[in-house]
Amino acid sequence: MASAPNADSPFTHLTPAPAPENAQPTATVLVVDDEPCNVEVMQTFLEMEGLRVVTAWDGETALAAAAEHRPDLILLDVIMPAPDGYEVCRRLKDDPATAFIPVVILTALRGTQERVRGAEAGADEFLSKPFDPIELLARARALLRGKCYHDQVLAANAALEQRVAERTAELAHALETLRGLDRLKSDFIANVSHELRTPLLHMKGFIDLLADGAMGALTPKQVEGLRVAREALERLEIVVDDVIDFNTLSEQRLALEPVYLPDVCQNVVQGIAATAARRRARVALALSSDVPRVKADRIALTRVLRHLLDNAIKFGPAHQIVQLRAEPVGQRVRVTVRDQGPGMAPDDLQRAFEVFYQSDGSATRKAGGLGLGLALVRKLVEAHGAQIQVESEVGCGSRFWFELAAAE
Repeated sequence: MASAPNADSPFTHLTPAPAPENAQPTATVLVVDDEPCNVEVMQTFLEMEGLRVVTAWDGETALAAAAEHRPDLILLDVIMPAPDGYEVCRRLKDDPATAFIPVVILTALRGTQERVRGAEAGADEFLSKPFDPIELLARARALLRGKCYHDQVLAANAALEQRVAERTAELAHALETLRGLDRLKSDFIANVSHELRTPLLHMKGFIDLLADGAMGALTPKQVEGLRVAREALERLEIVVDDVIDFNTLSEQRLALEPVYLPDVCQNVVQGIAATAARRRARVALALSSDVPRVKADRIALTRVLRHLLDNAIKFGPAHQIVQLRAEPVGQRVRVTVRDQGPGMAPDDLQRAFEVFYQSDGSATRKAGGLGLGLALVRKLVEAHGAQIQVESEVGCGSRFWFELAAAE
């Protein structure tokens, strides 16, 4: 049991309340003083307040105790054999392992210079002996609360870092899995394209031979049947090409070269004329006389225009006029496709270029397709360094346009 404080005790009075039964220490306090009586008095008082106390008698012992016990608060006397309290405080604050432990310097010295030295050493509080134990306890509690919050933040950060590390590992594994699936998808599409294109080539060859009469005369019904079969085959070729191009476009670069845009536009219009005629639509070509050559990939540009015109014809009413326009705009050339179709609602307009999206996704929809056309158009246009734009209003048709850089 600690003895009563003597005349040199740092406390002006000592009347701590009895410790509650079965009290558990909530924090650890390191008391450092070369006077055993002072250490014993402070230890008894702090333990009665439910705190765990570790003691040290000199500077070196204090540093060792701080490293071993990692206290939550240090009550540090200044006047001790070397190193003194200021040096101990400075070394504690210089060590990352103990830098955030609050330190209260206790000394009988009262000069301003001593307080300045304590502040320079990194002390968090400064109390002069003799001191009121209630004041000491109040300041200790405040510092312990701050240390508790600091430790909670550190623990939360450590838990967060651990969770981030685990999540990063999970994402890395998921990414590798996705890459494997992407490689598998690419290999699958490459194999399917080969398996589809070979029979398509044979079918197209024999249909052409039949249609040309090379395999015998045909009745009018047979001619009409071959025409339907040829158109269906062309649609199937377009679908296969769309799937393959959409899968491989990111892996290859377009061959940009000076292209005379009116020639491309006229070829596309001629190629889609039969489709337009079946749907009783007409494609009007409007080309400015001063349209310069553009930097483009001829095949990719043809695919873009074909898709935009086909889309306009497919979803538009009978007898509509679809306009394909090309005109210079500054140092670029704007290409526009305008239709007289039903237009798109705002929600459909925002999702028009999404992969596989169709405003009418039902099995009984009027127009077929996989929903790749506009998504492929966007990828092809962006591969030209341009952006596809669209304006549409329900009942007022749609307007798609993009701008290509003029060739030097």
